[in-house]
This record gives sequence, C-alpha cells and structure tokens, in this order.
Amino acid sequence: MAELLADAARAMESEPEHNATLEAIVREAQKSIPGTDHAGLSVLENGRVATAAPTSELVEAIDSFQYTLQEGPCVDAVLDGGVYRTGNLARETRWPRFAEAASSLGVHSMLAFRLHLDGRVLGALNLYSTNPDAFDEESVYIGQPFAAHASIAVAHSRERVQLLDALDSRDVIGMAKGIIMQSMTVTDERAFSVLVALSQRTQEKLRTVAEKVVEDARSRALHQPGRGRR
Repeated sequence: MAELLADAARAMESEPEHNATLEAIVREAQKSIPGTDHAGLSVLENGRVATAAPTSELVEAIDSFQYTLQEGPCVDAVLDGGVYRTGNLARETRWPRFAEAASSLGVHSMLAFRLHLDGRVLGALNLYSTNPDAFDEESVYIGQPFAAHASIAVAHSRERVQLLDALDSRDVIGMAKGIIMQSMTVTDERAFSVLVALSQRTQEKLRTVAEKVVEDARSRALHQPGRGRR
C-alpha cells in the first residue's frame, strides 16, 4: 500500500495546472481505492460546494441531488467531517430522499472522505459504485491516507493559483499606473490613487479597473491614424 500511495501522491503533485491536479486526484482514486466505479470531488470555495473533475455525468447527477436536497455522504463529509460509507443505498436511512434518488440512477454504494489541511476545509473526495456493499474496510483503510495526500495536493495547487493570480494582478496594476503616469503626468503614488478612486467609484476590483485602463490604452493605440501603415 505504501508503494501505491507513493505513486498516487507523485501523480497528484506533478500536475502544473489546478484543474489537472483535481483530475489526477480523481483518476488515481478511481484506480487505487477498491470498489470504485466512479469518482469526483466536492470542492468548497467561498462558502459554496461544487463538483469538480467528475469521471462521468452520473457523478454530476448524483452530486446535484445532494446539493439540492442538502443531504448525502458528500455533503456530510464537507460540513461535518469524517468518513461516510454506505452499504446498500436502497436501505440507507441517514439520507432517505437522496438514497432513493441515487438508487434510481443506478448508484448503490458510496464512500466520502473530507479533504482538509491545517484547519481549512477544502471539500470531499467522493467514490461511487453501481454495486451494493461495494466499499469495505480495505476501501476505508486505503482511502483515508489517500485523502490526506489529496488534501495536500489540493491545498498546494490552490496556493500556486493564488500566487500566480497575485503576480498577474501586480503586473496589470503596474501597467495601468504607467499609463496614467504618462497620460496625466503624475507620480507613481498619484497614479495609484487615481486607480483606487476609479475602483471605489465603479465598485469594481482594483485589478478589473486596471485591466480596463490597459485595454483602453491598447485599443486607442491600435486605432491611431496611420497605425499599421508602412
């Protein structure tokens, strides 16, 4: 199992893009955790839960039931923590409305693990089977450390996205300041104050305002008389 987890961890951490990381987690879970026919992630962002990297449309349909009804193993894993395993969903009493809906689409067993790191809840890893009683103790035994590795991969991937976004924002704000400094003949500090004032007036994020300033300058440059002539 150590070798299995090591291979899975390397696959999850090796992906450079955030969506590719999520897809790698789900792919490795489907391959590594016994009983799994379908897999997906419930990701928690800005207080909302949404499905990511589903292996099939069936996963999206099942998750939609959970989010609409606000009940099910994935929802409880995200909100309450822990591991949630079902036997035969047709006999499940914890989530009666969801269990009936899931069974009607042919999903008869589920297993869900909360994803969390350093006190932050990231979402849940969700596994589905078309067979009843598909997930046993071995599935849980393998799934728990797998979910721990997945939590680290998700958290690190999000941090990379945030860092790149911050760097991109800094670049575009710097470009906008330069444009304002040149057009209004003002200092760097004054140009930034102009951007802040525009942001407050339009009630838009500073980066959005900066992007509009840059785009407006680019558009005017492209439409200057004689532009493109030799």
